[in-house]
Amino acid sequence: MGSRSLSSATLAAIVIVIVVVAAVGGYLAFVSTRRHVTTTTPTVTTPITTTSSNTTTTSITTINFYTWWATAGKIALNHVINAFEAAYPQYVISPEIIPGASGTNAKFVVLGMMAAGKPPAAFQTDTGPTIVSYVLAAPNGVRSFVNFTPIMMSMHGLWDNVIPALVEASAYNGTMPSAPIDLERGALLFINIKVLREYNLPLPTNMSTLVYDTVQLAQHGVTPWMVPGADGGWDQLELWNCIYLSLLAQSFGPVGGARVYLETMYGVVNLNNSTIQSIINETDNMFLNFTSYDYTGWQSLTWTQGLSDLIEGKAAFQANGNWVPPYAYDYDNTTIYPAVEPYISWPNVTVVAEPFPGTQEVYAIAIGSIGVPAGFPTTQTGMTFAEFFMSYQGQVTWGTWKAAPMYKNATSPEWWSFAPSRYVDWEQAISTPSDQFVWWMPDGGTFADVFGTWISQLLALQEVGKSYIPVYNSQFASMMHEECSEWYAAAKVGLGYLGLSGRPLDGYYPPWVIASTNSVNMSYVCPAYSLP
Repeated sequence: MGSRSLSSATLAAIVIVIVVVAAVGGYLAFVSTRRHVTTTTPTVTTPITTTSSNTTTTSITTINFYTWWATAGKIALNHVINAFEAAYPQYVISPEIIPGASGTNAKFVVLGMMAAGKPPAAFQTDTGPTIVSYVLAAPNGVRSFVNFTPIMMSMHGLWDNVIPALVEASAYNGTMPSAPIDLERGALLFINIKVLREYNLPLPTNMSTLVYDTVQLAQHGVTPWMVPGADGGWDQLELWNCIYLSLLAQSFGPVGGARVYLETMYGVVNLNNSTIQSIINETDNMFLNFTSYDYTGWQSLTWTQGLSDLIEGKAAFQANGNWVPPYAYDYDNTTIYPAVEPYISWPNVTVVAEPFPGTQEVYAIAIGSIGVPAGFPTTQTGMTFAEFFMSYQGQVTWGTWKAAPMYKNATSPEWWSFAPSRYVDWEQAISTPSDQFVWWMPDGGTFADVFGTWISQLLALQEVGKSYIPVYNSQFASMMHEECSEWYAAAKVGLGYLGLSGRPLDGYYPPWVIASTNSVNMSYVCPAYSLP
């Protein structure tokens, strides 16, 4: 797999190569649609003078914000920027867009900038292990980022009104290196219900029905699946994890399945266990089964292009998360409804969303967040922007246009008008038992280098086919060891598990944590497995 974590030399190279290629390319593509002129320095203060009988000078501070919201989230971000600048007229937000699904490019760009000592004032990330990749690579470790736990606790009405699992999934042993800004959900299946209705096929609520529908559609000459390949393998990671979580829940029940999935996220799943081995092999084969029915030309499509084809009826199924409905509304003029009555019977409904078959009782949480580098002249302005995003006012805007809000008392009807399927996601987040949440690995739930290896391996698995399974499984075992090693490194700097002291996510402490003293077992050794 290469080195255990990104070295300083590697990160310096990233600054030169990725920033120039990815950042500049994405930047130039976006420059014509930006709201503001982006400066080349993190923060610029510009005197603006108004002429009257007395001359008044007002300082306007530009806040650089690095983000991958180039398509999904872009419109919502513009609404948040407008609301923020109205509330804080002394600031102007200047977004730097680094395109790539789930931050495929942006993660490494920001890591490189951190290593070079020239970070943006704030940057988009996820609260899962992704942000710990930044912490481990940063010169001063956890002190390189603002800890939002005390800030969140001090904000009026926030700490007590946020969905509890969101807090647990955003903190590492009580520390929040980034500010959570929304409630997102992975492990969803998007279905063109008109295609199923045309061929009198049942809504797939379990895996056997999904397999049946897939075969029946193919026999009717209809492409069943949309699994795009131009996102570097991220779409493949979404589908593989959907199948894996479904089979885990089927074998161990929702509580046991959630626990094994979290063990996988921590890299400590027992790969010597014959049941686990069987589930991984079944996941591989079912993944190849579904992708064998993939849309022609899938290699050149991004998930957003694939969604457009799904809406047009060129495919029936696409695995993704609840960031899809806002995009469909903004760019495809399509409202996505929950896959329940009465919506599935309405003739005007085209696409519905449901938890991936078999995962209905497990909530695959993913949380977008904003990181703020600490100790720089830009820190305070970055904090101000992040705090606005977390506030109820910020959530009203963001929750309306992008993701489900993170407040338990989010009752404003406008939050659900554009994407009613998200209302079900919000309701279920409140009602799901605390031991049935998992951090969704495709979207912030792995370390950055593991993520990069995983997506490339799954892309190769789809392209090569069944003969590649032994290679993929060998790489998977190596990735688990790598993931465990990086978590253990995080534990040594005080970030060893998701959650608060006495309140870990899903009630689970990884094996290097001594729960009684909330300390680290310094003699722990990560398991090294191989898959047959």
